[in-house]
Order: sequence, then structure tokens, then C-alpha cells
Amino acid sequence: MHRWIRNSIVTVAFVALAATAGASTWGGQLGNIHLSFTEGPGIEHVLSSEPLPKVGVIVDLYALMTDVPPVVHNHERILSVGGYELQLAVEGAEWKILKTDLPDLSVNAGIEKGCLYVGKYNGMKFVDGVAQLAHWRLQLLGEPENVVFRLDPAGVNSCVLVEGCDGTGTQAIWTGSGASNQVGLVFGAGYVPAYLNWTGEDPDLTPVRGEVEWHELGLIALDD
Repeated sequence: MHRWIRNSIVTVAFVALAATAGASTWGGQLGNIHLSFTEGPGIEHVLSSEPLPKVGVIVDLYALMTDVPPVVHNHERILSVGGYELQLAVEGAEWKILKTDLPDLSVNAGIEKGCLYVGKYNGMKFVDGVAQLAHWRLQLLGEPENVVFRLDPAGVNSCVLVEGCDGTGTQAIWTGSGASNQVGLVFGAGYVPAYLNWTGEDPDLTPVRGEVEWHELGLIALDD
């Protein structure tokens, strides 16, 4: 087995399987995943698109991790996302996933629709403060209006196995890269939803977050 495959599977094991016997430590909420119709660093949460006959609307949606301050763990800055668990949910339309693109050399252990349990040994690096976690091409059937793209915390299965995570309302979880020896500390991430063909008042772009922020636990520190 190639080394990158073996190490990526190890990363997935820490996140998607949560590494029993105390190998994972809860680090609190750190960062937000923005659901965006552009791939970054610019972020677009709201889109209007006319449906096509018998097709509906086809959109590209990106999961972009950002809002992570300059913090240090194991004497190194956290510069990448080594693994994560999240589940995409769509409200307001029947939907299909036509394609899922993940970072090169990553491994996905997710099976259910929209559910990603992804690991990459060298990590998905932050570029201009943004790390692209996933890109979906989605088909929304019919004439979709007031569609909301969000994360479903039910897909974060490992939270119940990481002491301190369960009951915090975390929406997704992630860890640093194996290459930086930052895998064992698991964080929660909030998310900012995306909206398609929205007709009501201005959509709510407030991040949906769990409880207990990273600075309340004291396991990582700001990089001076």
C-alpha cells in the first residue's frame, strides 16, 4: 500500500472512527464552514438561477473552511485541515448529487448521501485563510425556490465518541494534519448556509455553531 494512502486512512480513522481509548481530545469550536457557490477565496452564499425544462437547476456548491484565527498546536501553526466529518443537507427541493470532488490524495469513508468522512495526511491547506473541503455539482429538480443548503449534525457520528463533544451541538468536526502531528485534537466547526432562488427577506448568514469555544478549553493558543 502506498504511504500516502496508508497515512490518509490513519487520518480518517482518527476522525471518522474517533479512535477509542482516549486517542482523540476535544478542542472546542474552531472556524466555520461556508457553503458557497464560488470556490474561494471569495464566498457567495446567495444565488439566483432560472430552471431548465426537464432539468431544473444545476449548481456548483463548495464547502470552504475559514474564520480560523492564527493558532498553535504541538508547537506549530494549524495551517491545514487533515480530516473532517460533515453531512450536506438541502431543504426546499428534491436534489441529486451529480459529482463530488475532494482534495487530491484524500480518502473518503462516507457512504450516505452528502456524508463526507475525509482524511488527507498532508492536509487541505489554508490559502488566503480558506481551505476547500469539497465541491459538489448538484441538480435541483423542478422549479426550485427558497432552497437552503446547510450541514446536518446527524452526520457527525464520531462526536459521541470524543469526550466533551457530545451534547455541544457541533455541526461538523475536523482535525489538523498528520504531517504536522496535529491529528489527535478534534475541533467543532460551525457553518454558514447557502440560499438558491431566495424570495423572502434577506437570508440569515449568521454562522450556526455549537457550544464551548476553543479558547475556553486552553488546549491551543494564539500565535504571537
